[in-house]
Amino acid sequence: MMRPLSYRQRLFVEYYVGESAGSAADAARRAGYRWPEKLGPRLVKQSEVRAAIDARVETAAMAANEVLARVADVASSDLLNFIDVDSNGGCKVNMKLVKRLGLGHLIKRLRINKDGTQNIELEARFPALVKLGEHYNLWKGEAQSQLTLVELAKGLKEQYEQLEREERDDPPAEAEALLGPTGAVQ
Repeated sequence: MMRPLSYRQRLFVEYYVGESAGSAADAARRAGYRWPEKLGPRLVKQSEVRAAIDARVETAAMAANEVLARVADVASSDLLNFIDVDSNGGCKVNMKLVKRLGLGHLIKRLRINKDGTQNIELEARFPALVKLGEHYNLWKGEAQSQLTLVELAKGLKEQYEQLEREERDDPPAEAEALLGPTGAVQ
């Protein structure tokens, strides 16, 4: 199990990913290390620090649609998806399933008590729902219209019929030129 980073190591990670733009020596200097040229490269190689850097880069580089997908995951999360119930009615968190589905971001806290029972807390759903509502302008009365396939097909059919009527009532000039002065050839 990895130990948590110290305050100075966390500062190093933030500077390394941010203002120092990947310079280990500069990040170590900004974080307050005494010999930054020596310690910076060493810090980057430490497994805990490397994992924190990788996690920070991954979250910083998240695309907008991935952010929306994760917020939607939180908004629709259900605790029953993460637990297995045994024959006695007891329950246990199935972390293998959580990891396989890639839904670890939904878990806010997981605690194993001294008696072996587990407490799990998921990220709050309500703030996620509010964020999604704001994104789709649901609270301003400007909700994006949801077009069904049936409505789309009806609209296309109406446009097609309108074009047919227009062509029947007003034939194109090329068709008149083909008819010529004598009329249609029989």
